[in-house]
Amino acid sequence: MTIQQVMAQRQRLFRAAGLLALEYERLGRTPDGWSIAHHQEVIAKEAIEQAENMAATGAMLWTHAASMIAEKLEENTTGLQKVRTP
Repeated sequence: MTIQQVMAQRQRLFRAAGLLALEYERLGRTPDGWSIAHHQEVIAKEAIEQAENMAATGAMLWTHAASMIAEKLEENTTGLQKVRTP
């Protein structure tokens, strides 16, 4: 696992978290008092912690765990995009 691989997955997680936060905002589901940027930060932080926990248990490399989590965030975003009303 290289630094470049880790950075690429971190960027993917932040991008996926941002898109998900935007969809929640569009649907009026952003938690009260939160900005989209804060919501993105919270989603990304949780995703990174999940990847770290998976790697710490020896279940898989951090980059693989992060990739799987980013894929789920992207799938959630796609699902929310299909929702037309709040």
